[in-house]
Amino acid sequence: MTLIRNISQQRFRKIVEGTADRLYASMFPLCKDKAMCEDIMQETYIRLWKNLDQVKDDEAVLALLRTYARNIFLDEVRKTARRQQGMLQHAAEEKADSTEDYLYNRELNAQLQEAINMLPPQQQLIFRLHKEHALSYKQISAQMKITTGTIEVQMNRALKSLKKKLSHLKGNFPFL
Repeated sequence: MTLIRNISQQRFRKIVEGTADRLYASMFPLCKDKAMCEDIMQETYIRLWKNLDQVKDDEAVLALLRTYARNIFLDEVRKTARRQQGMLQHAAEEKADSTEDYLYNRELNAQLQEAINMLPPQQQLIFRLHKEHALSYKQISAQMKITTGTIEVQMNRALKSLKKKLSHLKGNFPFL
């Protein structure tokens, strides 16, 4: 058994040495990538090794190797195309999700703005200065010339009112 295996290995080595340059020369124009060409050649010779017992004419083996190599190349092209199609489809789904999220957030914002607009003028102003303009109670107090205690009371009332008006959206606004 070892003798047969040794003969097969010698035969295989002789085929590889006799065909590698010509196979590479015929595959490179197709692949246009050295690493890909080398990978395809490696796969081609693995197929040859698996089917070596069925190869009758070592002199005509180059045509068989080119067929193997071309088929492996086409399989790789198909795999790449499927992967790219999958990525494009995934990107399109993400974009659709993003569009839905955008529309949902826009609707939430519209409802919030409507509820804020319904607040009494002073509460509305204090709420907007604090939440939209990020002013502290002390800064609002100085700007409006009222005490920080009044600011605090008005903010609490504004938040209570907004919670009530937007209760159906609970969890969508962190300040409610």
